[in-house]
Amino acid sequence: MKKFVLLLSLILVIMSCKSDQEDKKTSKLASQNTEIPFNKDKWVLKEGKDYVYREQMYEAVLYNDTIRSLNEVELIALLGDPDYNEEGHLYYRISETRMMNWKVKTKTMVVKLVQDGSIEWIKVHE
Repeated sequence: MKKFVLLLSLILVIMSCKSDQEDKKTSKLASQNTEIPFNKDKWVLKEGKDYVYREQMYEAVLYNDTIRSLNEVELIALLGDPDYNEEGHLYYRISETRMMNWKVKTKTMVVKLVQDGSIEWIKVHE
């Protein structure tokens, strides 16, 4: 019985301790909730596989009438090459949650173009 109580106490102590990695993830998530204005240089900035600032500024692109009035060439000049391009749709990855090497959740901004290269709509797909 004493071993069981000791083992249970040890497990509770281990589970209650936070690692530095968890603190970094928490602070990263908190910083992602703060919107910032669009900045071309920050939009394309990557750390490993992740875009550092897109989560914070995608709404500035999504609801910007000036950006919505651009054509395909101007949009790509502003936002950079899309992560994926297929049949008149440009896909810009905003964020991605991975477990090991598997993608668990991806947030993507999709831009639909019409025949003349102008923008029909911009939406976010989760």
